[in-house]
Amino acid sequence: MAAEFVPGTGPHYYAEGRLAGTTGDEIAIISRGGDLVQRTNQIAAEARDDIARAPVPSRSDASGQAPKRIALVISHLGPGGAQRVVTNAVEVMADRGIDLHVMVFTDRPDAYPTDTRATYHYWLPRRDREAVDFDTDGTEEIASVSPKSAKAGLRMLLRPLVPNQVAFGIELFRISAWIRRTIQAIEPDAVLSFLTQTNIMTVLATRGLRVRTVISERNDPRLQRHRPRVEFLRRIVYRRADAVTANSKGALDALEAFVPREKLAFLPNPLMKPASTEAIDYGAPTVVTVGRLVDQKGIDVLLAAWAKAGAALPDWRLAIVGGGPLEDELKARARDLGIEGSVGWHGQVSDPFPFLRGAQFFVMTSRFEGTPNALLEAMSCGLPAVVSDASPGPCELIGAGDDAAGLIVPVDNPEATAEAIIRMARDETLRRRLALNARERAGFHEADQAIEVWLRLLHCE
Repeated sequence: MAAEFVPGTGPHYYAEGRLAGTTGDEIAIISRGGDLVQRTNQIAAEARDDIARAPVPSRSDASGQAPKRIALVISHLGPGGAQRVVTNAVEVMADRGIDLHVMVFTDRPDAYPTDTRATYHYWLPRRDREAVDFDTDGTEEIASVSPKSAKAGLRMLLRPLVPNQVAFGIELFRISAWIRRTIQAIEPDAVLSFLTQTNIMTVLATRGLRVRTVISERNDPRLQRHRPRVEFLRRIVYRRADAVTANSKGALDALEAFVPREKLAFLPNPLMKPASTEAIDYGAPTVVTVGRLVDQKGIDVLLAAWAKAGAALPDWRLAIVGGGPLEDELKARARDLGIEGSVGWHGQVSDPFPFLRGAQFFVMTSRFEGTPNALLEAMSCGLPAVVSDASPGPCELIGAGDDAAGLIVPVDNPEATAEAIIRMARDETLRRRLALNARERAGFHEADQAIEVWLRLLHCE
């Protein structure tokens, strides 16, 4: 099926401002504002005349049988680990003939190739949407995604006069209502959403609908902090999903605090086979890291560690693959440390494998993680790793003892990280042994095997 970039159906509201199937108690929990319903209906009325229902393709294939239909909900398809997971999963499930619908409600340039066999539903036409920051690493927050119009401009002027709780509730309702109406039009067998706020809205949107709803945390709930209202809603809403998943055993343990154990399940990241066999020639032995340049990834710690390790390893280089809001700040930090000559900045790339293949080992100094795709991809290339112990996910991947695939160091500890880097660089025998373990441990996440787990959880085998 050819790609169909479908404008969304727009905000849609029911009588008295309620989402069908949503209880009055839930409305009260979310709104906490006496005029929220009135404001919500007002916004809905403004948009309703301009936005049409999205068409849905036929369910029957050439054989006359209806394939399974799955809806994936995510805030955007820009840079990010969850976004990489979604694009990988779409490709594998499309190979199996599944009818896939990807629902997106904020606008960012696509960071990874999107499979043309899926159908993409957007809340508003791309040309009318403003770029916003939503579901980002560690700092996700609902923001306005209103169309660029005179009315939208007026709302921007009035925004400082609207209490934050009311504005939050309005945006939550607007997007939840669109998710609900689009799901009703698609009629999927199952819905799978990604990241905390998107999960909350998806569960609210599917209340009362006969569709299996599975939500997915992709980070460490113990350490990834959201606004208090989001943390509160997560504790109330998550238990209403049919299944709540995470990509590490440690994250599942944390979710047990507010989700019934029988609803929790492990959802592995699908590891795709690389499209090419190319390798970057760095011109020197190289340590590589791949990740967004945000505080979560701890690149500042890595630079401090490299200032010590690089002095002991004058022939080695550090390669940083990724982009993000802290790029200028981190480059300035490298200059202040006097290491700019041994650090290469390679920016955001859609295919990190050539950069991984050209390196001797991988390093990750994150302050929290779920199951990082970058580490999985490095291990699949036979790269041993140095990783921080901030979250269970990376430690579970690396393992311990004779089966370990790398060295684990304390989080936010440049000295210990530098010592591990020096040890790894100087001991080629150690690197070879860890590399063999890395390939083997990454095998569990091989795409077809991982997607089997997904389909069982979605009841779409």
